[in-house]
This record gives sequence, structure tokens and C-alpha cells, in this order.
Amino acid sequence: MKYKKIIFSLFLGSLLLMASGCKKLLEEQPRTSFTPSFFATSDGIQGAIAGIYSSFRGHWGTQIFTQLFNAGTDESLKGAAADVQHWFEYNNAVIKSNTNNYEGFWNSMFININTANGVLEYGANADIPAATKTQLLAQAKFLRGFCYYYLVTTFGAVPLKTKFNTSPSAADAPAPIADVYALIIKDFTEAAADLPNTPGAGLGKPATKPTALFLLAKTYLWRGWSNVAQANDFQQAYAISKALIDNRATYGLALQPFFPDVFREGREYSSEVLMVIDHTKDLKFGQNSAVGAGATNGSENKANFFWRPNYPTINANYPAGGGANVTVRDINNGRPFQRIRPNTRYIMDVAFANRATDSRFDGTFQTVWLSNSSEMSVRGSLGATTPRGQLINGVDTAIWMRDRLVTPAERAAFKGIMFEPNHLPGAAVPYTASYFPSVRKFDDSTRGNLNDYSDRPYILFRFAEVYLVAAEAAAKGGATMQDAADMINVLRTRAALKANQTPAEYAAAVAAQQITAAQITIDFILEERSRELFAEDTRWWDLARTKKLVERVKLYNTEGAAGVQPFNMLRPIPQSQIDLVTEGPKFPQNPGYE
Repeated sequence: MKYKKIIFSLFLGSLLLMASGCKKLLEEQPRTSFTPSFFATSDGIQGAIAGIYSSFRGHWGTQIFTQLFNAGTDESLKGAAADVQHWFEYNNAVIKSNTNNYEGFWNSMFININTANGVLEYGANADIPAATKTQLLAQAKFLRGFCYYYLVTTFGAVPLKTKFNTSPSAADAPAPIADVYALIIKDFTEAAADLPNTPGAGLGKPATKPTALFLLAKTYLWRGWSNVAQANDFQQAYAISKALIDNRATYGLALQPFFPDVFREGREYSSEVLMVIDHTKDLKFGQNSAVGAGATNGSENKANFFWRPNYPTINANYPAGGGANVTVRDINNGRPFQRIRPNTRYIMDVAFANRATDSRFDGTFQTVWLSNSSEMSVRGSLGATTPRGQLINGVDTAIWMRDRLVTPAERAAFKGIMFEPNHLPGAAVPYTASYFPSVRKFDDSTRGNLNDYSDRPYILFRFAEVYLVAAEAAAKGGATMQDAADMINVLRTRAALKANQTPAEYAAAVAAQQITAAQITIDFILEERSRELFAEDTRWWDLARTKKLVERVKLYNTEGAAGVQPFNMLRPIPQSQIDLVTEGPKFPQNPGYE
């Protein structure tokens, strides 16, 4: 690989370091490159780690990344303003000419790996307390493993670099994929041995021991599905996950009792959260205006916009024209980017079919918009007038995304506009690419202006997924099918709790939610992952890992069914990487993208 020097500014205040001797806000020290001697300094080793963490803002929660890793799955379809439409549709002819869609992600991960290598190679000589040094080197191992984990699960075989590189080279080649997995497992294992059980006071949620153990288990799970699997991979994935669950009190981990609370504003550092990507409105530290490493639209967290329908354009006479709009854009309802939308055929009929006893549909989707005639509408003031009556702001529902067909009598008795799932025959006012249920997990009501990005921390990993990893590993032979069912039933019991239930209703819901070992299949586990993790940027990886991408896209996704191919279970090597290798053998493109 022809490495470029590291050319992002280090926002050293972005990470409050975890060792007791380093609990201070570091001053920003922008640098255009790293040298080996810099890694032997206290500022160097700490700044390098902070720089890697800050680079993640350029991916998760950004516009193109969100679409690239959610597009073309059973869960989602393109919205009316989607950008990378070729990935939603698997237009492979266009994809082959746009392999650099993944260039930013590829480059950023390898820049981070080179930085981590510098820390590990030279940081042992840093003049800082031994305990602090141990913690920081563990962070570097975790972060190198993290970056290689995402590279190998996205692209397959990639170059393996374990030495700090200061000299550009025009020769490079992918390493055997078994060697890449071996390094990831080594890094996570060693990081877990030295990282603390819990983050220190006021440190947010950077990686801790349970974070490393979670990714270690998930790496074994991935390798178990791969063509370099080892005999005990699924057993390892299950055993590590089970131990993490059994020792959850030691790690300060617990599921939130009520699923809709998991993503409620202010809960980003709850006991369910393993790791977040922090954000801030402070332009000095937030990277909010500049184009971040691997992002085409900066490093702002705009996750609260992408799954948002164009609710402010629905007029009082819809679907006919005329009349005032029944809502206007406001901070609470968010900016309607319409980049991506739920695939309601799969959502309504499969993943969330059991809405009566499962709170995860309500906790994931917004389906109701109240009338408002201005951003600052006063409750009780008059809103738009529809053919069925005048709406009262803050009282009447102006837009209702129903989960079923409605009768003419129901429609006539409702003052607002009711939509129906577009896949249902006979839908009179169907969902469209602009009008659909919105994802509520990333809502941010604290933004100062309508179009402001979110400064909410982006929740990257949750304790709930540990149960799902354990269940999948068990189902693949790491334990028994009953063990898999037991893991899933923990999440389904939590999901049975709904707002305003009586004790009797809750007990009935818990009973209805339980599954048996006979119901466990990989498809069922994938559907459970949808219920729990919808829109949390895991879905393409889930389908690629389990080799279910083609089958489930053809079954549920009308946009991608004709184009999806088995080779789409890997993403293409960026053409820029291939072009930079001018010495020795040509760097290979992944099959199917040549």
C-alpha cells in the first residue's frame, strides 16, 4: 500500500484518557505528520489514540457511510433523495465504475492502523507511568484490531501491516485472510487483558475490557462463518459472550428495562452501551465543518436526518393538491433528508409482525406527527383545515403512518392524513419514497436551529448485541439450540414491556414473546437482529457474514432483487488503491468487480 502521511489534525480533547494519571483535557496540538520520536512522548502516544477515535466521526452517522452499509438489504429501500442509488439497486455496472465510494473508509482505516502501529512500536519508550502506558498500549491494540475487523469483514483479504510506515511504497498485496483474523484475535485478546472493566468517571464510553471481549467474540463468529474457519470458532464466540453476560455486574453492564428508553436522549452512556463515538458542538474539537477522514460531507452526526420522511410537504387535501401543509419543519421532528427508508414489506410483515406484544416497533419508528402551523406552534392554536375538519396544534394528529389498511369510515372520521403500507393491495394512500415511518433512534431535540447536526454521542455497540452474538454462535454449534433460544428470550422478555400496560397485560406479553429451541434458525436470528438493531449500521454486515444477502434481498427487496449477486457479500477494493500499486504484481480487485 502506498501510505500517505497522516494529515488530519489531532483533536486531543476528544478523548479523556482512561488511566488515572491522564484524567485531564489535553490541549489541541494540530500536526501534519507523526514521526517515531513523537510516539515516545506522552503527548504523542495520547494524541495518536485520540486522533484515531476522532476519525470515527467521519464514518458512523455520516451521509454516504450510512447509505453504503444499509443499502441493498432486506431492511431498507432508497429514499426519494438517496445518493448512492446503485448500491440500493445493485446496479453492478455502475458499482464497478464507482468503487471509490469506499475509498475514504479504506484509507481512514489504514491511516489509523499505521498510527496504532507507531504507538505500539515506539510507545513503550514513552516517559509516562507504567500503569498508564499499559492502558494506552491496550487502547492501541484495541483500535488496530477494530480497524482490521472492519476491513476484513468489508473487503475480505487486505494488506497486513504491523510496523509503523514512514516511507511510501508503490508495492503492496493482500495478506492471507487467515493471518488477518489471527492478528485481530491477538489484538482484542491482549487489549482485553489490560483494559479496565469500566470507564473512569466522566470519560464517556471509549473502549473498555467488555468492548474488546465483545468484538473478540464477534471476530470468532465471523471467522467461523468464513472459509478459514477453525474448529472451535463458534464455541469460542459463545463462551466469550456467555462469560461477558455472566459477569455483567463486574463490567457495569445491564439491559435497560424498557426498550424505547435505550435510545432516548440523555441515555447514550447507560449501562447498556458498550462504546460510543462522541460528538460536540464545539467547532474547535468537533470536526463539524471540515471534511473528515473518509467522509464526503464532513464529520457531523446527521443520523437524525437520513431516515426522515418529507413530512412538511403533505398538504391538507393529500393525495389531491391544495390546502395548507398540515405540519411544518420543526426541531423535534427533524430535517427530512429522505436518504433511506424502511422496507415496509419486510418490516411490517416479517421483522415487526408481532407489534402487539413487542415494544421494539414503537421504540424504533415514529408513525405520528402532531399538527403544527409554525415551528413554535402553541398547543391549542389553530392549524390547517382538511376536508374533514380543522386541526388543533399540539392536539390533533396531522399525519399517521398506519401499519395496516384503513376503512373508508376510519378515514372519514380522522381529520388528518392517514397513510397505509405501500406493499398492501388496495392501499388508498400508500407510503412513498418521500412519506414513510421515520426512525426515531437518533432524534435530537436539543439542536439550536432546524438544520443543525446532532451533537448526541453515536451509540456504536450495545450490550443487547452480546446476546445476539451468543445466540448465533450457539445455533452454529457453539452450544445448543436451547442456549440460543434462552439468549434471545432475554431480549424478547425486555421487549414485552410496553407503555401503560397492566401487570396482567405484561405477563401475557412476556408469555407470547417466548420462543422455543425448535424455532431457532439463522433467518429467525437475523429477524431478531432487525427487531433489536434496526438502523444501527449492522445490517449489510449481518447478511454478508451469514451468507444470506442474496437470498433475503431476492425474497424481500424489490429494488435490489434483480441485481444482487453473491460477490456483493464483499465490497470492492477502491480503484485508487489498485492504481497506487505500480511495482510488482497488480493489486487484485475482489471477484465480480473487475
